[in-house]
Amino acid sequence: MRTAPTPDVVRRLQQPEQGPVWRASLLTLALVLVGDVLTPLSAPLSASLPVLLFSSLIVASERLTARLTAVAIIGSVATGLINVLRSGNDTGVLLFHLAVTALTVLSGITATWMARRGASTPDEPLALPDTDVNAPPAERAAHLLAALSGARGHQLHRVESIRDWLARSPHVRPLTAGRVNQRRIPRLPTPVSANTAPLWQDTRGNIYVRLDLPTHGEALVQLVRPSAPPAFILDATHVLQLQLERAALTEQVHLQREVLRDLVYAFSHDLRTPITANILHAEAALSGLYGPLSDPLAEFLRHSQQGNRDLLTVSDQLMLLAEYESGDLTGEAGSAVELGSVIRSVVGDVQLRGRERGIHFELNLTPCTVIGHTYDLRRAVQNLLENAMKFSPPHAFVKVTLRPDRTSALIEVLDQGPGVPESQVPQLFRRYRSSTRGSGTGFGLYLTQRIAERYGGTVTYARTASDHPWTVFQLCLPLAQD
Repeated sequence: MRTAPTPDVVRRLQQPEQGPVWRASLLTLALVLVGDVLTPLSAPLSASLPVLLFSSLIVASERLTARLTAVAIIGSVATGLINVLRSGNDTGVLLFHLAVTALTVLSGITATWMARRGASTPDEPLALPDTDVNAPPAERAAHLLAALSGARGHQLHRVESIRDWLARSPHVRPLTAGRVNQRRIPRLPTPVSANTAPLWQDTRGNIYVRLDLPTHGEALVQLVRPSAPPAFILDATHVLQLQLERAALTEQVHLQREVLRDLVYAFSHDLRTPITANILHAEAALSGLYGPLSDPLAEFLRHSQQGNRDLLTVSDQLMLLAEYESGDLTGEAGSAVELGSVIRSVVGDVQLRGRERGIHFELNLTPCTVIGHTYDLRRAVQNLLENAMKFSPPHAFVKVTLRPDRTSALIEVLDQGPGVPESQVPQLFRRYRSSTRGSGTGFGLYLTQRIAERYGGTVTYARTASDHPWTVFQLCLPLAQD
């Protein structure tokens, strides 16, 4: 049964070592030159010297080819002189050896140039093996370490204590610092204990590497007869150890985010029931279901009702914000949404509260269709309208326009409020900001920006330059392609 060649054998066939090739080339060159002197003049073996020079290119070493060329030229000249003396100064033999020497020089120069060009060619990037993304990080690290070190195999040992494991393995010994670092500078020998050694090796040539598994203790990776030097294995271990720590940190962050998201969902869900009940009771009392109310009590109920509506809005925003912050947006794909109908629906919901302060809405809507989720787009528009109503003076106008602009749909909400101070404009769309305008929950405009970014749009703030300036919030979304 035939066995596949090992990676080490394939590597040596593709890139032989220079020492054996140099010795073999010198021996072949000497045999050719001696044979040329000992054989009759009718069989000149020195004519094969150019072939020998080009065969040295298998090492792709400029230095080796140049040295071999120099030796070949000297040998060719010496052999030519001997053959010319043997032939009695025959002109034909002299011309022939001059031609062989010239051909050897040209072949050596050409082979040296080709070796230099081959050595300057950048190597292909290292191709790492494919690993199972669902495998634990420690197993993926062990698999990569085995591939990088050229090991014939690997095994991951999960141990509670490396000291106890080493005590039960007398055939395993620590690698000394000199062998690991491979330094040629003389240094004093230092004792290496089993607890401080970075690598261990057994009598079979297997190397053991320690990996610290965050929150999971320690592990030993057994590399079966690796071909890479210990210094390289140690460097690769350090890099993989950093990746293990990063993976553990990422896993911990994801876990904490999931816990916070679940808490926000539970809080928002449980908050809606009592808030809705308070709103309904207040509406029933204001409608006269419980008898006539005094003016102060009716005013108190209206304020209470408005506060509960604000809490309900905060609850909705918290749930949507938790979804965006957790990155869990893998729901159904967006569909075509007509923005004009969305804006009219939102205005109808907030208009009742606007009338209490005498706020009037002026709509100028051109039909525009975008791709998205109706709930998200309603929340984005509602945040802008509620922000405009909150900071508009009593009995003012809030203008809402919708128009296409090339490949985008532009929603503009204009109000006559005081605007945002220049120093606070850079923080306007950040979470939990503190500013004169928009100082409500602190994430209404931030959530609007996240919604716009999800669908490839933007939201901006501007202030018109006039005697009676307007505050302008513009929501830009890509138009749906026909």
